[in-house]
Amino acid sequence: MRSLLFIAWLLLAGTAGADSLADQMQRCAGMQNDSERLACYDALGSGLEQRAEQSFGREQQQIAEEAPDSINATIAEIRDAAYGKLQITLTNGQVWRQNDSTRVNWKSGDIVIVERALFGSFFMKQADGGRSMRVKRVK
Repeated sequence: MRSLLFIAWLLLAGTAGADSLADQMQRCAGMQNDSERLACYDALGSGLEQRAEQSFGREQQQIAEEAPDSINATIAEIRDAAYGKLQITLTNGQVWRQNDSTRVNWKSGDIVIVERALFGSFFMKQADGGRSMRVKRVK
C-alpha cells in the first residue's frame, strides 16, 4: 500500500505544475481500483498547502486559466440600463452589462454564448449567430 501511495504521489508531483487541480482530480476519479483512487486523492490533498503557497499572488491568473472559454445560457430578462446600454440577466443568475454601442434585437428566452476575449473582456452573441457585443459581468 505504501508503495502504491508513493507511486501515485510521484506521478502527481511530476505533473502538478502542468495540470490544473481539476484535471488532476478528474484523473483520480477515472481510476477503477478503489485503493489507487484513494491514494491519488490522498496525494492531491497532501500537496494542497504547497500548491497554495506556490500560487500566492497569482490567484486571478489561475482562475482565468481554469475557467471555460465560453458558456451557453438563456436570457431571463433584458432591461435598459444607463446611457442606452442593456443589462442582461441569464437564467443561471449571472447579470451582464453592455459595454459598447452595438444594437441587438434580443428577447427573453434567446440562447446566447458568452465568450472570453482579450485582456479580461467578454463578448456575448446569440447561439445561432449574428452580432456580438462587448459585455461586463456585474453579478
